[in-house]
Amino acid sequence: MKKALLLLALALSFPASQAGAQDLLERTKAGEIVRIGFTNEAPYSSASSSGELVGSDIVLLREVLSRMGISEFDGVLTQFGALIPGLKARRFDIVAAGLYINPDRCKQVAFSEPNFAVGDALLVKAGNPKKLHSLTDVANDPSIVLGYQTGGGAIAEHAFALGVKKEQMVTLPDQPAFIAALKADRVDAVLYPALSVQMIVDTAKDPAVERATPFEQPIIDGKPALGIGGYAFRPEDQAFVDEFNKHLLEIVKSPGYVDMIAPFGFTASEVPQGITTAELCAAK
Repeated sequence: MKKALLLLALALSFPASQAGAQDLLERTKAGEIVRIGFTNEAPYSSASSSGELVGSDIVLLREVLSRMGISEFDGVLTQFGALIPGLKARRFDIVAAGLYINPDRCKQVAFSEPNFAVGDALLVKAGNPKKLHSLTDVANDPSIVLGYQTGGGAIAEHAFALGVKKEQMVTLPDQPAFIAALKADRVDAVLYPALSVQMIVDTAKDPAVERATPFEQPIIDGKPALGIGGYAFRPEDQAFVDEFNKHLLEIVKSPGYVDMIAPFGFTASEVPQGITTAELCAAK
């Protein structure tokens, strides 16, 4: 568990494991350590100062793996945009990083069933000088530049659906870059999951930035555009995913799940209801 930060160098320095001939379920039954790809993406997954993995995705993952008879796992820190490429390159076995499930990603990876559903928010400069309270506000002013995280195409689709032009959008690698870009006036706002925006505000304690309030959640095709996510695996590890899902669904549907993730800012409203990965992968 406390190897989370150290394994980054190993993951980038060595080729993919030759154990790839076996699927993940076989390898874990043989005692091989599971490697978790994560990015410092609070509240989902991040590394503490001691190198221990923490976050809502991590506490749930730990419980699911425990029920599968897996008591240990190692973390591999990487950038958000490198999560799916790193998974496909076998630098790690599971992605636990608040990854939204969408059709484009489903073509590349196998997702677990959903474990969270969150709304959007805007991170802006203090005082919200451009008075941005919705994605429609951004769309109505072509001079507005909206940032989003590299690899975060799923949330960018919410902006495009509300009329924001691709020319208005720029990618930023991580949370510190969000703040730096806002303070340097390279972007006017950053579109990001609501819980994560609040976490940035609470932990950075930087008076130069704030969460835009109120914020009108985007409505697409008559429904709130939520970010619904889960864990990602390689498609060839479907046997592991099937076993994983059995335990995940037991936990997510249980009354104790909210208590498990509440320390990370989640409430019952962020627990997905009546939606499956198959439906999300097939969505247009």
